[in-house]
Amino acid sequence: MDFRQLEMFLAVADNSSFTLAGKQLHVAQSAISRKVKMLEQELGECLFKRVNKRIYLTPAGEIMLRYSRKVFQDLRNASLEVSEIGQMKRGTVRIGAGMTACMHLLPPVLEKFRTLYPNIETQVITGTAEVLLYQLRNNLLDLGVLTMPVKQADLQTIPFYTEEMVLAVSPKHPVLSKRRSIAVRDLANYPMILFNRGAATRELLDRFFEQAGIVPQVAMESESVATIAPLVQIDLGVSILPIRVVLGPAKRKELHFLRLSDVRLVRQLGLVFQKSDYQPRAIRELISLFCASEQAL
Repeated sequence: MDFRQLEMFLAVADNSSFTLAGKQLHVAQSAISRKVKMLEQELGECLFKRVNKRIYLTPAGEIMLRYSRKVFQDLRNASLEVSEIGQMKRGTVRIGAGMTACMHLLPPVLEKFRTLYPNIETQVITGTAEVLLYQLRNNLLDLGVLTMPVKQADLQTIPFYTEEMVLAVSPKHPVLSKRRSIAVRDLANYPMILFNRGAATRELLDRFFEQAGIVPQVAMESESVATIAPLVQIDLGVSILPIRVVLGPAKRKELHFLRLSDVRLVRQLGLVFQKSDYQPRAIRELISLFCASEQAL
């Protein structure tokens, strides 16, 4: 077994295709098939099965995939650790975050990081909390910026930013556009556009509604602020959003927001990463910059 075999195996697993794996690695499909076959013969188990012309991992393949990712993650960590000797002159860090964090929290931090360490490549991946947590646990991401709490035994969290949640409404709303605050009990009177079920912020809001003893009128559900805000703007419903998201549109008269008069609803964001004896310097520096940025927000 060699690293080239593992690399080809991973490429097939990630692409669910020998042809696409060959294109990714710039290698003939026949070479990919031969290397994977040799690996299967060495292991004594089939790693892939073909069903209706599609490629799937076998149970043995799933196990091999998990350990192969770990091997290459260890190699990446070794590369980053060695790069510390060269004053952070090479390496890559992969950051996962929701759309709101990507739009409002990441840019100033990544700009500072790029200025300090121009030779370290940064990759940003967006997605739901469920997807990003899976990627963190499987070494596909180095650092996540997620809504707290995150309760995974193999992940470590550092809460770093708390933001107020406010009621966003259309400037055209005949009643709410003229008000600055609203009582929690009155939220039940208006159709709401909320995040999809399963989203961390939606879970926060569901707990909030339950504790307040109100049943919201859920008119629509959406996966991101990018789609919720325009729907609120044209008065198809109201929504509870982070205040940082609505401040800019409110100044431009595209949205109006009301604070909750009888309770302060907040959500806390945190940095999430794998528990490990070793943490690459690039990740440590990024964590420091995120925590420092909270002081300036």
